[in-house]
Amino acid sequence: MNLTLSEMTHSARQAVLPVNPTALRSRLFGEYASLLILCHSVFGAVCWAVHGLQNPLIVTVMVLSGIWLAFRSVGGGAGTWLAALISCGVVVATIGLAITGVEHVPAWLSSSVVSPIVWMGMAIVLLITDLLDLRDRARATRDDVQRRKLDGRLLKLTLAGLFLLWGVGVPAGTLIGQLNLPEDGKPRLEGMGFGAHVGFRCGEALVTACFLALGCNIGSFLNVVVWRMPRGRSIVYEKSGCPVCATAMDGRDNLPIFGWMGLGGQCRACGTDISSRYPTVEALTGGIFLLLYFVELISGGANLPFRGINAYRGVLWIIMYPKWDLIGLYLFHCFLFSMMLVWALMTIDGSRIPRRLLVFAFSLALALPVALPDLTLAPSFPSLASPTSGMPLLLIDRIVRGALGVIGGLLFGALVVRLLRLGSAEFSTQLTVMYVLALCGAGLGWQAAGCLAAGFFGVTVFRRGFSEDNKTSHPYPTVRDLLIVALCHHVLWRLIWTCAGTMV
Repeated sequence: MNLTLSEMTHSARQAVLPVNPTALRSRLFGEYASLLILCHSVFGAVCWAVHGLQNPLIVTVMVLSGIWLAFRSVGGGAGTWLAALISCGVVVATIGLAITGVEHVPAWLSSSVVSPIVWMGMAIVLLITDLLDLRDRARATRDDVQRRKLDGRLLKLTLAGLFLLWGVGVPAGTLIGQLNLPEDGKPRLEGMGFGAHVGFRCGEALVTACFLALGCNIGSFLNVVVWRMPRGRSIVYEKSGCPVCATAMDGRDNLPIFGWMGLGGQCRACGTDISSRYPTVEALTGGIFLLLYFVELISGGANLPFRGINAYRGVLWIIMYPKWDLIGLYLFHCFLFSMMLVWALMTIDGSRIPRRLLVFAFSLALALPVALPDLTLAPSFPSLASPTSGMPLLLIDRIVRGALGVIGGLLFGALVVRLLRLGSAEFSTQLTVMYVLALCGAGLGWQAAGCLAAGFFGVTVFRRGFSEDNKTSHPYPTVRDLLIVALCHHVLWRLIWTCAGTMV
């Protein structure tokens, strides 16, 4: 019997060290990562054990956590619920120590590569590995439909676990970390009792889940828009149904992501396969809404230039005590990215973007900043938008800003299309690039359109340098790069303008 080198290596390793395979160790990179976690956790456990008994509770938690991390890194207990529960407990304990800090411990332990926050990161990686191992073990004997249904149940359990981890685990970890603090030390549980702290964290998690659900539901509607509008069908009056047997879908089957998983990716009536693109678009839209929720909304506008960052941030001060200007900016920017995503999907499908959809998107992108001044961030001319300017000049600036944004976006788009030689690609791809840049200019300002065009040009040239076929006419790589650059620009918007102002 002939064996390959990898099989011989694997057999020799199993003979020397009989460990279970895990999702982390299924790739070469994961093997290196598991080896790093093993060495690091053993080294850290020794360091904490040698430290002494000035803080016995914290030292015991850190040493036991290090031993568990080392045991799991080599596959110990892989694919068992007990391992997942213990890893979850390690995450909760290390989060509590990372939040509260540790007293009477040298800085080389509390603020170094073996600190609780580093332990927390490794524990989270191994907890994710535990969940993947459980999924792989359960999927081994199932077909594709059963696997999708199983993935749906596991996704629900994962979301519920994350909710409990933040809502209950963080207060519990904080309490554990503060048990050994002196009475005159840090305030316990941020000045709240344990029950109040749990309620506060659960409220934060619930609000976050609501914004994620909002994005996923918008993504479900975007699927309808992408499919029906190019075919001239109504997006309002027609009910969702199977395109083969025309059976109307139940309400439970219309739930974003979970509906598709609950059906196993097949129609309940005729068994026709339903494309996985539906939950993919829903998850992608939910991810965009969630990303902007963290980097723009509850951060107090930390990514937005031309405005100050809110002094009080977080769910409590932004959502519970609504900051309507920031909420309006968030919803407006989510609308812009939703339109970009719809146009990108239509381009990938080979469909022309309907004229009425273009008119609708550009009308809102131009009219809303004029009607709602809080949506205007970058002025067209600083002299017109100065604090001493009167209302007529400010109104003129907002109108001029939108017009310049559209014109500038179209010009930047035409220039990028020319420089990248997209002539060999389909004409619709070129138009989509120009439309996206023009919409960005209308909603965010001509400056943002120019920055997005420069970033898109650089990313495309870089990708082509590593591509085997630089002359492909498929629009997917182009629109994918455009959306990624647009998101990265939005996340780093303030930093980009700060650097640009420093250089100027």
